[in-house]
Amino acid sequence: MKHRIFITGASGYIGSAVAARLVRAGHEVSGLARSEAATRTLQALGVTPVPGDLGDPAEWIGVLQNCDSAVHIAFDGAKGASEQDQNALEAFRAASLDGRLRRVLYTSGIWVHGPGGDKLVDESSPLRPLELVQWRVAHEEIAVDLAAHDVATIILRPGMVYGESRGILGSWFAEAKAKQTVTYPGDGSQHWAMVHRDDVADAYALALEHGKGGERYLLSDESRFTVKQLAEAAAAAAGATPYPWLAGPLVQTLGLFGKALLNDLQVTSAKARRELGWVPRHTSFVAEAPELWREWLDGKEAPVR
Repeated sequence: MKHRIFITGASGYIGSAVAARLVRAGHEVSGLARSEAATRTLQALGVTPVPGDLGDPAEWIGVLQNCDSAVHIAFDGAKGASEQDQNALEAFRAASLDGRLRRVLYTSGIWVHGPGGDKLVDESSPLRPLELVQWRVAHEEIAVDLAAHDVATIILRPGMVYGESRGILGSWFAEAKAKQTVTYPGDGSQHWAMVHRDDVADAYALALEHGKGGERYLLSDESRFTVKQLAEAAAAAAGATPYPWLAGPLVQTLGLFGKALLNDLQVTSAKARRELGWVPRHTSFVAEAPELWREWLDGKEAPVR
């Protein structure tokens, strides 16, 4: 079924992959663009740019009201992530009351599960959100409550996303290129739930078609490597040396984000596989590190969109 879709964050790291995937699926996609560079990126993807800022829904709500579905991926920490997210949710509610909006894909993240320890976390596990994203739990509920206005909301919680030249793992390659080092948080004994951005995009496309309102889906490639193992693989691929960034100085420098990077969490995406038919094509950052390094180098030779 062809959807008319509005995407926030469509020119971003994850959003651009999702937007391109939905265009390939034959949907009519519009994306919020707050700069000329973003507009050019969206046009290259086959997405119709909608000028505006997440903080001022009045600029773009008219387009949203004429869409069947919305995909909310934008995250603007610089302008206050919680407040900006609330603006989007209020716009979705308005578009459901005075428009045709009936389906929303809402992006959350695995950090709402907090520390996992030795346990494998799934969607039924109690939420213990990290302080950095504590607000996300309430916002997930607000999004799901759009069901009162006949909107089916599906919550997606991606893990640590890799691939292309951006993202946290991309920053390791940037450091390797510039300094011949890869600095990882803490002693590296913690686990990160990993997922490739192209697989995330596939999950969104499947959720749009098959996801049931009110459901939540963790997105991870099921690998179980420690952060130190991830950093060692990145360093080996780039000809660099891995170094730990001790927890104390890390948190002193990065604050709550630094604490989040130290979080130990392993998750399973069995529910997404079972209910959406999602099968990640990329199963391990460690195994693919040499190819990912080459991809990163290729991305640096061309302008980042």
